[in-house]
Amino acid sequence: MQGRKDVFRRIERQYFRDRMSELGLSTVEGMLVRALGQQGETRQEDLVVNMVLDKGAVARAMAHLEQLDLVQRTVSGQCRREKLVSLTAAGVEKAGEIRQIMEEWNRVCYQGFTSEERALFEQFLTRVTANVRQYKQGESKHGYTSDGRAAF
Repeated sequence: MQGRKDVFRRIERQYFRDRMSELGLSTVEGMLVRALGQQGETRQEDLVVNMVLDKGAVARAMAHLEQLDLVQRTVSGQCRREKLVSLTAAGVEKAGEIRQIMEEWNRVCYQGFTSEERALFEQFLTRVTANVRQYKQGESKHGYTSDGRAAF
């Protein structure tokens, strides 16, 4: 029997896969357009690190988004190996569509929640996300912090 989190994640992935497909994007491409819509111009490497994505997957997604004229990549003036990424006008429009999709999903998820319950859940989710991001980045191995203390 699947746990509640497993069911939620499976339905969430399917929702985003279907909705991004309607926009002609993969889920990763949609995530990147959304992030650029929120952050503005940023280094491609920062997207990899902040979103905890594979560098190759981001590079492939960016190449496709560039073909779709949703993003533009430029070489950084400070380091020729660095790529700066920003949305084009079409990309800004697509980011707005993705924002609406996210708002729809949040309405589904938060039905019946009070504003206090929603805020509390968001606080918990922020903490959980920080924990798993730290683990993924290697700062916490197998339940222990770098100084040997239990992380849980």
